[in-house]
Amino acid sequence: MFDIQLKDCMEYMQSMTDNSVALTITDIPYDVVNRSQGNLSKMGSLDKGDADVITFDISDFVNEVVRVTKGSIYIFCSTEQAGLIRGQLVDLGLTTRHCIWEKPDYPPINGQYFWLSSIENCIFARKKKAPFNEFCQSVVWQENIERSIKNHPTPKPVLLMKRLIEASSNEGDTVFDPCMGSGSVGLACKMSGRKFIGCDINPEYVANAIERINDLNLDSNPWKKKIDKRMLAVSHNR
Repeated sequence: MFDIQLKDCMEYMQSMTDNSVALTITDIPYDVVNRSQGNLSKMGSLDKGDADVITFDISDFVNEVVRVTKGSIYIFCSTEQAGLIRGQLVDLGLTTRHCIWEKPDYPPINGQYFWLSSIENCIFARKKKAPFNEFCQSVVWQENIERSIKNHPTPKPVLLMKRLIEASSNEGDTVFDPCMGSGSVGLACKMSGRKFIGCDINPEYVANAIERINDLNLDSNPWKKKIDKRMLAVSHNR
């Protein structure tokens, strides 16, 4: 099942029943990248368009995500949002971790002026009895920037989404992305044998995501070689 809707995330979640999805993974608008940060705007364009514009109250959003999710939650967010989101999840009784996506192939933007921006934040939260299929792994995840998805300014890496999905859900489970954007989570669900529910308010993003997911060939796609190589490495290490 792949249910993708052109709809506001808050409106969509309000129509969902409690604990109706096994896992939520989402990349919310950071609401900071488009802002002028000192002289940054003069040194290079960082404009991410409406992908960086937040249209909902974060506290209300977190409450709804917790309500509809039975198991675990991953919310990619800005540094400014991370403390608020994690604090609220703790108050709601979930176990949390502040995770980091480290980009080995980070772009050298404005590197002559600042330390390079090579990480992004993700708050992980887990309800009791939620599955966790990795063992003794770091909260720092290394994965290259997603370059196989076009027509979206901030696609999250499909292979990282696949790893998180397989870590925190089981085959056949339903995964939800309320800020679907490029559809990376949906692609990873198709690769992992999970059901997917997603929504976004941008018609172009929704149309492109539907096309990407429908067109994904599990036997031949831009991520297949890396997946096979990693599976082989895991089997050799057992």
